[in-house]
Amino acid sequence: MNDQDPKNMNIEFRKVYLSDLNVLIRIYNNKTKQAASPQLTAHFGLPLTVAINNNVIIGFACASTNDLEELTLSSHCVNDDVAIGNTLKAEAEKTLHATFSGIREDRTSLKHAIQHLLSWLNTCTV
Repeated sequence: MNDQDPKNMNIEFRKVYLSDLNVLIRIYNNKTKQAASPQLTAHFGLPLTVAINNNVIIGFACASTNDLEELTLSSHCVNDDVAIGNTLKAEAEKTLHATFSGIREDRTSLKHAIQHLLSWLNTCTV
């Protein structure tokens, strides 16, 4: 199901598709000032939700864990729009809890999913 930000009625929010990953990596690298083709780290997280404006991805939200094993949701938007970032994180949280049962108590499945994704992405994008 797609939701729309009431402030930006032409913004669509949806789950991440495999075909989105190249764009998400580019947004992430631009926002974190990474080189054009670095190895992604766990900080990249597991992308869960994208924001689309006029058929162009303008941001995404991802889940990860920090050094204290706490769950973190972060967003990366091309224009640093706080409202879009907040909506992305809210949608990502819904997807996260629907995908990973028991995520509040145990982050193991999320960490494994991130590791597998990063391994695959770093192999495919080299």
